[in-house]
Amino acid sequence: MVERTISEQAERLSHRRARMVVVLAIFYLAQQVSFFASPPGDRLVDHFKIGAWAVMSAVLLAALVTGGFWRRKPELRAMLNDELSRAHRADAIATGFVLSMLSGIVLYVLGTAFPMSDREVIHLIVSAGIGGALIRFGMLDRRDDRIG
Repeated sequence: MVERTISEQAERLSHRRARMVVVLAIFYLAQQVSFFASPPGDRLVDHFKIGAWAVMSAVLLAALVTGGFWRRKPELRAMLNDELSRAHRADAIATGFVLSMLSGIVLYVLGTAFPMSDREVIHLIVSAGIGGALIRFGMLDRRDDRIG
């Protein structure tokens, strides 16, 4: 097997990340559709569903904030976390924040006409923010992947 250099590995992982972030966003948002299609009750499986959402949200948020690739060599992570990637992540996190705030405003106004539980409102706000940030990061990464 041919050993790849750190820069070759970084290039390959960068291209893979550009594709996978969009796939992760689709899976994450699809999970939200299934969550609201059959809202959780008080069964054990419902607690698992809520826990899975919370863990997945936390991991995706941590990956957005830190750049991910935690189990890779530090020098490889540094190459993957270049100036352009940091700018894309900052833009994506800002987009996620704006979407969260807009979701909160809309849900606050709609709350008078469509009563929702606190848990549902929190779930929608967090999901909109993380999902929007993932989509934005994926779009930026894929655009530069095609250009570069």
